[in-house]
Amino acid sequence: MNRYNTLKHIALALTLTISNIGFSQEWTVPEDAKSVVSSVPFSEMTQQQGKDLFNANCKSCHGAIGANAPLPLNPSPGDPASERFAAQVDGALFFKITNGRAGMPSFKNTLSDADRWALISYIRTFHPNYKGAVAENPSAVNTFKGGNIQMKVSFDDEKHMATVNLSGTENGSVVPASSVRVGAFVQRYFGQMKLGEPIKTNASGVATFEFPTDLQGDSIGQLKIIFKLIDEDKYGLVVAEQTVNWGEKFVYQNPLDQNALWGDRTAVPTWLLLSYFGVVLSVFAVIGWVVLQLLKLKNLK
Repeated sequence: MNRYNTLKHIALALTLTISNIGFSQEWTVPEDAKSVVSSVPFSEMTQQQGKDLFNANCKSCHGAIGANAPLPLNPSPGDPASERFAAQVDGALFFKITNGRAGMPSFKNTLSDADRWALISYIRTFHPNYKGAVAENPSAVNTFKGGNIQMKVSFDDEKHMATVNLSGTENGSVVPASSVRVGAFVQRYFGQMKLGEPIKTNASGVATFEFPTDLQGDSIGQLKIIFKLIDEDKYGLVVAEQTVNWGEKFVYQNPLDQNALWGDRTAVPTWLLLSYFGVVLSVFAVIGWVVLQLLKLKNLK
């Protein structure tokens, strides 16, 4: 038995050693993959999108960028702010995010090409010497860099649409708050339900939202719509709320009134009643049979 256990431990050790050697080998990227450049211009918009994607998909293993606190895995996920990442060309990072390896999952089927480039766009903000192959998009809307944002919302009850208008103070003047992300939510019992993805305001500081017609409202069809800025850490908390009659009326149905297992005795399913009485009758039949056999034994004496 001791000999068997020793052999088992040796086999396990060899397996782990071979596995670690394989995983710790340098991650080779094909030359043609290294030459790939982004088809999406790197901008403040892609950087913000990349930040959101990183927090949702990458932060759990790599940790906060710049904190040098990845999970203690083998091989180490590494900190994207490190020289190890900065020394790689965009195509290499794109290849690794796309295909994955060992503990690094493949994002080929979960993130679009644009999303993966947005991730790289965000990571590159931590590389001060980075010079990308893609220039800023000259036609992109300049992002509002001021503060004191005010939000006004107008509603179109017929089309179930809402228009958010943002303005703020920049360089001492009140101007449209352009390229600011606004999110729409519906108040529910246990929190706020997000309606689609955030929308960025245009050059006029306007974002338009179209709401589905099948949203569940209260008993009279009312919905509490909430608009707020997504980037609270940058602009502060800016919220607007409005109750509208755009929802479907909620009709409460008492589950005890349903013909189901949890219903009361007036709504018990027929099959359950038959099963219950069948079991009860079977128990009494067995008891009666036992009593009859006992009486027969007594008469034999």
